[in-house]
Amino acid sequence: MNRPVLSVVIPTRDRRETLMATLRALNAQREIDGRFEVIVVDDGSADGTSGVVRGSAFETFEHRVLVRDAGGPARARNRGIAEAAADRVLLLGDDTAPAPIALAAHLRAAGDDEVAVQGRIDWDPDEPVTDVMRFLAPAGPQFWFRGLTDGGEVPWSQVLGSNLSAPVRWFREEPFDERFTDACMEDTELAWRWRRQGWTTRWSEHALCHHRHRYDSIEPFVQRQERTGRWARMAVASNWGMAAKLVLEPLAAFVWKAVKNGRWRVAGRGRDRDEWDLMCRRAYLRGLVTRSQ
Repeated sequence: MNRPVLSVVIPTRDRRETLMATLRALNAQREIDGRFEVIVVDDGSADGTSGVVRGSAFETFEHRVLVRDAGGPARARNRGIAEAAADRVLLLGDDTAPAPIALAAHLRAAGDDEVAVQGRIDWDPDEPVTDVMRFLAPAGPQFWFRGLTDGGEVPWSQVLGSNLSAPVRWFREEPFDERFTDACMEDTELAWRWRRQGWTTRWSEHALCHHRHRYDSIEPFVQRQERTGRWARMAVASNWGMAAKLVLEPLAAFVWKAVKNGRWRVAGRGRDRDEWDLMCRRAYLRGLVTRSQ
């Protein structure tokens, strides 16, 4: 009778204020048929995160904090999932604050089916959105949701661990690969293995989270793309079936975009976005062929 209907797992490191904003958003959830719990996994923070969260009270959920040495979000999520009491787990990023009905929407989208649900992620409407951010999401190199329909299936390559719910059994039978110590490709690799099991992911427009991460220039994301390429190489080495999507398609797209971009630059159209696009693609491919991890 007291079992929660949903366990929310949030890995975090040294982003105390951002995390607290996400917890306040969870406290404002409504329309949920049953109670939910929140498990914060402090992945080696040095900013007092665990003490602040433990000392906070929330009206709509019970919460607890697990403290671990820094090991990356994959390991942190696995630890939190191991402690989950509900049959369904929702993964959030510490910077992805759920809209007021997001949790209820996750549960409605799943219904009685054993499926994963990928919720939409968009920029925080209360914060200024820069041109770079508009380029990155929701139809860009950070979040690509174009072509998805509410209730439809999500390809494994578009699954993101920052607003994803699924049966707890899935996470325990096919957990995150803890060799991924960065927040890059660990969710994509997991989604590939889930798809091989025949497990599907459903899209929900209404299970919305607001991403709180400001970009004033493209350079920080370009650096992230190079790291993503390095982790993609490891994912492909473990799962050769991922090669077409993670190696061949990006390479072909880069060549095509480079040629097309050259033509556009002559015509003077779309120069900033075209250049950003090529910078991100080039960085990913550079990481893909770089041996050092």
